[in-house]
Amino acid sequence: MIEPATVAGPDQTMSKKVKLTRRRVLAGLGTIGVAGAAAGLGTSAYLNDTESFEDNTITAGTLDMSVTATVEAASSYWSSAVDLSATADGEAVSGVTIDDVKPGDWGIICFDVSIEENPGYLQVSTAELTSSENGYTEPEGSDESAEEGELDDAILATIWDSYDDSGDRSGLSGLDGTTNVDGGSQAESWNSSRDEGGVVDDDTHYTTLREAYDTYSTGVTLGGSEEPTSTNAAELCLLLEIPTEVGNEIQGDSLSFDLVFDAEQSRNNSDPFAGNGTETNSTGT
Repeated sequence: MIEPATVAGPDQTMSKKVKLTRRRVLAGLGTIGVAGAAAGLGTSAYLNDTESFEDNTITAGTLDMSVTATVEAASSYWSSAVDLSATADGEAVSGVTIDDVKPGDWGIICFDVSIEENPGYLQVSTAELTSSENGYTEPEGSDESAEEGELDDAILATIWDSYDDSGDRSGLSGLDGTTNVDGGSQAESWNSSRDEGGVVDDDTHYTTLREAYDTYSTGVTLGGSEEPTSTNAAELCLLLEIPTEVGNEIQGDSLSFDLVFDAEQSRNNSDPFAGNGTETNSTGT
């Protein structure tokens, strides 16, 4: 005999339900968390490779200039009175000191410039010219100035490209246009036919020391400011001479001046010596 099924009452249904305690809920959530973490680890296994460049180093370059000045030739008195061969490298050095100069005296001073480590532009400038009367003897009494001397206007000062060690001024060649009043460089050697004022011909007029000083006082760049020459070495020769035609107006006069050499890097420098406050490598004599 089949007995009818018994219908469970509300109390029985509730008794069969799983009783979730707080501890069980937390434990379950913890299990889910671990499973999730494990799933995350399982998805990160990508193919990979690593390369590296280590110990990268950047070092600033250097530019080091030195200038050696040598008296290559001179008139007999200057030869015995002057013995200059000095190198300026960081500190200024004393240049030529000559006493008792007279008309007919002359001297050739050559400057060898070395720019090491990196090529650079070269600029030559003059500074601190002083010209003194120093009290004058009677023949100079007609001079109107009792303070400023005339020696700077009487001495001829010219720059030349090279000197052949001949022992005489004729060994100079390549007059630089900066010391030619008429402008332009001349390939010819020194010309003895120049007059007291330095005039040779219609194309060549040697500058006086005062004229050369004024030209170089603002700086002259090797090769010209428009197309400056980048170099590691340069040579130039300075001729100082007092024409025999000069008279008593220079008696007792004296002068002094500075000759300054500056170098700047040529790379990435489209406007050298532009006065933008950049410190240059400078050497003075």
